[in-house]
Amino acid sequence: MTWTQQLADELGRRGVSARRRATILLEIEDHIACEPASEQRLGDPRELAAEFADELGTQAARGAVQWVFGALALTAGALAVSQLAIGSGGGYPGFDNGYSVALAIPAILLMFVAPQVALVAGSLALLRSLRRRRAPILPQAEIDLLRRRAWVGAGAGLACAIGLELYVIDFLAVMHTTWIVLVGALSATAIVAICAAGAHLRATGRVIVGASGPSGDIFDDLPLLGFLRGRPWLLCAIVAGGVGVLMAVAEWHAESSLSEGLQRGAFEGVAAAVGFLALGRAIGARSDDAGGHPVAD
Repeated sequence: MTWTQQLADELGRRGVSARRRATILLEIEDHIACEPASEQRLGDPRELAAEFADELGTQAARGAVQWVFGALALTAGALAVSQLAIGSGGGYPGFDNGYSVALAIPAILLMFVAPQVALVAGSLALLRSLRRRRAPILPQAEIDLLRRRAWVGAGAGLACAIGLELYVIDFLAVMHTTWIVLVGALSATAIVAICAAGAHLRATGRVIVGASGPSGDIFDDLPLLGFLRGRPWLLCAIVAGGVGVLMAVAEWHAESSLSEGLQRGAFEGVAAAVGFLALGRAIGARSDDAGGHPVAD
């Protein structure tokens, strides 16, 4: 077996795609043809394949995060348009004025809860990706954290877009046609974009990165929260309380009703706490060990 064949086999074992392997081998073969003695300088094909896989896996993970965040931005735009245009579309119809309350309630819950999860997870994934953009190789644990954040963000974004579609379907006979067409088209586009980003993210998991090291956590990304390291429940209380207060004030102002504001704030605060409990470990907001030690930039 030739040196280049060994390199090709090792790249395949590392999960490097056939297309990428062909590109690498073409460049290596051209280099060897120009300088036959370079094989010895290039070293062990297994070690070289590991270097290629580590760099490609790192680049792919960062790129996938950007794809996901772009799709989430599109979803956020669709949600914003649905709310900004609802006045000219006929106004808020009320959850019991559509085809079925059983359709309206899940749609409304998805539209209000899922965006919070998508915003937090997607933003943390992008922040870590940008903060570590100059690192040629990231540890596998850190790549896993990036991918988990991106998956959580993508899943929540998809849930939000599906909720929008359900809302449109439920109120087809109530809302104006222009609003129906606009919001329906935007949310459908967002669903397609998120699915495409998810496929891209899934493909990044095929490359095996051998670099070791800690994953880091939310306190590395947001140093101002460093004083809360080791006290995840205090972080949960602060986040849930802050979300609850902000939403209570916003709803009070929008509806001119303190009672409605308090109800909405309480709901949003509880939802934030539940989200922290369910997803905090996945996105690096809490851990049971020291896996979140600081990561050098």
